[in-house]
Amino acid sequence: MNNKQKKIMIFILKTVLYVLILLGLIYFYGYLKSDGGGFIYNEF
Repeated sequence: MNNKQKKIMIFILKTVLYVLILLGLIYFYGYLKSDGGGFIYNEF
């Protein structure tokens, strides 16, 4: 594997990692928004 192929692989791996993190944040935000919000207001 030469230097150019190594740079391309690192770029692809970083892109996949960032997409997974972004999807995870969106998933957790939606989960907290739907369940957490109603639970907080039930206390009052």
